[in-house]
Amino acid sequence: MLKIERQQRILALMQETNAVTVRDLAQAFSISPITVRRDLLELGEKGLLARTHGGAVASTEVLAEGNARYEMYNYAERHHQQSAEKAAIAECAAQYISDGDSILINAGTTAHALAQALRGHQDLHVITNGLTVAAAAGQSRLAHVYVLAGRLDTRKQATIERADNDTLSGIQIREAFLGVHAVSAAGIFMRDSEDAAMNRAFISAASRATVLADHTKLKAYASFRICAWDNVQRLVTDPGADPDVVAAIRAQGVDVVISG
Repeated sequence: MLKIERQQRILALMQETNAVTVRDLAQAFSISPITVRRDLLELGEKGLLARTHGGAVASTEVLAEGNARYEMYNYAERHHQQSAEKAAIAECAAQYISDGDSILINAGTTAHALAQALRGHQDLHVITNGLTVAAAAGQSRLAHVYVLAGRLDTRKQATIERADNDTLSGIQIREAFLGVHAVSAAGIFMRDSEDAAMNRAFISAASRATVLADHTKLKAYASFRICAWDNVQRLVTDPGADPDVVAAIRAQGVDVVISG
């Protein structure tokens, strides 16, 4: 496990527990206490935690991110967060979609913004597990919209299904466009394993994958990695994105596009 990924998982754990101990982290990640202390020291220097005797407690910033994970279930509230950035990202991403394309768009508010940005396209075949995405894409009489079957999750306005099902078998998808919960140099992440597994299946079913993430996602923490960047061709984000994270992602061969 890369150091940056391990540190991200430490922060995700702290969102849930508020505090961690060196012993517990060493056991959880099968690493030495010395390595844990180095990680905690680096995270402390970044202001993300405060060291305690034998461990650490989360900073206000990390706890705020942890609280935000529960707010995600209020779809209406999330829809209004960073709405301008999401709209700009969506308009930018729409330029990479041509008339007649078959694309997959996952669920979420950024994905919904992309579906709205496709209103000028023709003869699109849109596959999605997002109910609001399907509704937005379906407003165009020139689009063919397919909603993936699965268990309805009203909190996410999406259908959820196991990644090992055959829902996507036999379907040719040119590109998957994915909104995610967190982005780092280590890859793209979701806050629960079910979402991560399903989005991993989406990437496997497509020839290319584009990630849509506003700048707050580059500062967020989530526990479950969808994949590393070698499985993603493009990231579309906004001008507020952390330049260090952007540079680290570009160094891995990903086309990072900054919306106007």
